[in-house]
Amino acid sequence: MLTTWSCSTEAEKPLNPAQQKIEDSLSLVRQKQKVDSLKKLNPLLILPPDSNYSGEYTDKYDNGIVKFRGAFRFGERHGQWFSFYPNGTLWSELHFDKGLRHGPNITFYENGKTRYTGFYKDDLVDSTWTYFDSTGIKVEELNYKNNKLVNRKRFN
Repeated sequence: MLTTWSCSTEAEKPLNPAQQKIEDSLSLVRQKQKVDSLKKLNPLLILPPDSNYSGEYTDKYDNGIVKFRGAFRFGERHGQWFSFYPNGTLWSELHFDKGLRHGPNITFYENGKTRYTGFYKDDLVDSTWTYFDSTGIKVEELNYKNNKLVNRKRFN
């Protein structure tokens, strides 16, 4: 004699298309709530709309001025990114490759003068980083190799 038992729960049943659409929508709402709560803790945090998002991204201050602009590729920052002060002045330009800082970096004072320039290689500080005062005068050069300071030169 052979006896077969089968137990199933609601969780094991496949969702019909309408139920799946609702579940997907709820998942997106939960993801947005999580992102919003993290951004509330750190207003400068940049997170994609979802973990696999690819496309252009813009975040704005409450006054409507752009805060960040760039692109995501499969949920990672990729390519050229810009950050802006609340008055709209460019704050920084940074390059990414698959989520890692890679390439030139330039940061500005709110008056538009260059604060510093440098280069990242695979998310590590590399090559010459040059620092300026708020009037645009060079004050220091730091040379790095794979995130290690090689030498420093100060200017008067």
